[in-house]
Amino acid sequence: MKTIVTYVREFLLEQWNPAFFLMVGTLLGVLFFLNYQYGLERHFINTLSYPAGQIAFYFLFYFVPYILTHTAQALAVRDFSVLRKREFWTLSIFGFLVLAVYIALHNGPWYLLRTDPSLFEGVSRNFQPFAARCASNILPLTLMSIPLFVYWQKVDRGAMPLYGFSAKTIDLRPYLVILLLLIPLVLGVSFTPDFQHAYPRFKFGFPEYLGPGERPVYIGVFELCYGADFVFVEFFFRGFLVLAFARLLGPRAIIPMVVAYSLIHFEKPLLEALSSIVGGLVLGVISSRTRSIYGGIILHLGIACMMEIAGALQM
Repeated sequence: MKTIVTYVREFLLEQWNPAFFLMVGTLLGVLFFLNYQYGLERHFINTLSYPAGQIAFYFLFYFVPYILTHTAQALAVRDFSVLRKREFWTLSIFGFLVLAVYIALHNGPWYLLRTDPSLFEGVSRNFQPFAARCASNILPLTLMSIPLFVYWQKVDRGAMPLYGFSAKTIDLRPYLVILLLLIPLVLGVSFTPDFQHAYPRFKFGFPEYLGPGERPVYIGVFELCYGADFVFVEFFFRGFLVLAFARLLGPRAIIPMVVAYSLIHFEKPLLEALSSIVGGLVLGVISSRTRSIYGGIILHLGIACMMEIAGALQM
């Protein structure tokens, strides 16, 4: 635990720049206000029924704030060398295309269920929403890990393990302690209306009619599929956006990653989205220092599990 605190303190001391942090805070403040006051993300997605339109929207939605953060950083430190590198732009565009397709794929099974129900003919009508819900978690992880793996094979294989999938340089025990300390906080937040509306996630699309003993089995299947999301999130944000960019940016890769990471929480309760800023920063620093994302995976899956349990207890 002390090691993690030291990592974060050293990072903040090294990267501290009042002008830069003010610009990032202003950018996040505007984006959070527009989203939670006017439903920024949901408004556009509801008007884009076709996957191609959603992919284009999500690319701009994440890419533009990410680049604005890099621009703010360059202005604050008066160093524009990174923004002049073709490799930075190529890697950024590639990464955020992967992210945009990944996010849009979550809507893909639901889109197919509405437009071509024949694809679900092998599943009884009562279970079709459940099948779509599970597929919306598994398909994005399965399909969008491929381009990241191929890029690593061609570019970074000799320099590092697959973007943080290494346990050699990290002590996992502090993360278990953190999870224990977070239990009272999760339980406290579970009494808020926003939390109870959003959790447990398994209640969305869950089969209405189940035989004796089937409910725990289906909940278990859903939670395994749901957990797949968090593995990819760590792989992409703390692995790819931090470690693949390390040779270009070093620790300067972390804050822009945090900005993009906070935006993927814009359909979650406000408190959860705000806490993602701190969580993303801490996990990004840990990934940068240890070259491992396993700690982040443990925390992400552990917190998700606690929130599901807390939500179920409130039902």
